Amino acid sequence: MGTDLTVFANHSIDFSIKDYDNIALKILNILDDININIYSKIKEQIRGYYDWQGYNGDEIRKKQHEMIDNWSRDGWYYCIYDWENYRSIDLIGPYNLHIIITGNFIEFKDPGCRYNSFFAMDKKYRIEWRKYYYKIISLLGGNFVIYLPDQGEVSTNFTEKIWDFNIDLNIITKGLVEKYGNNNINIDDFQFDENDNIESPEYFIDYFEDIKNNNK
Repeated sequence: MGTDLTVFANHSIDFSIKDYDNIALKILNILDDININIYSKIKEQIRGYYDWQGYNGDEIRKKQHEMIDNWSRDGWYYCIYDWENYRSIDLIGPYNLHIIITGNFIEFKDPGCRYNSFFAMDKKYRIEWRKYYYKIISLLGGNFVIYLPDQGEVSTNFTEKIWDFNIDLNIITKGLVEKYGNNNINIDDFQFDENDNIESPEYFIDYFEDIKNNNK
């Protein structure tokens, strides 16, 4: 079993009113203002996900490809789920993009790749995912994303605790820095070793400085 990528972000959405339907509708109004082009740039990568992620049957793969190719909804819709320790708003958007939002974090469920694969991904593809993340979180009052593995020591100490206890991401980032140190390398500069494997970090906090600078 491989180690998959998890993507968490902060936000400033007011959850104090406890009216989750009202909160969800406010989020939908914000997301519906996003230009569809930001989604179309990652459409082929979403489509390609079904070529390898356990979807080996031709009929299943064909069905998923057709779903994306014939996608007709530009906006988002939502469901509300009750977990043991918190509630979440699950949002499905263009091309079946999936976002989960709680009072303490946003979780992006795409691109649904291995942890190492994200850092090994061609920069031109990774930056389109990062632009997508940045657009969403900046509209929802956030300013950083954390990339974490879903297996191993980091997952046990941090990733699983976010899922299980809805922990504030500022507490998580402080703990990651204390345990593993600061990220002192650019997201595009991780190197491959002699076996052609990427030397990925224990975690990575993305503040999107390159994207913000290019938008000035």
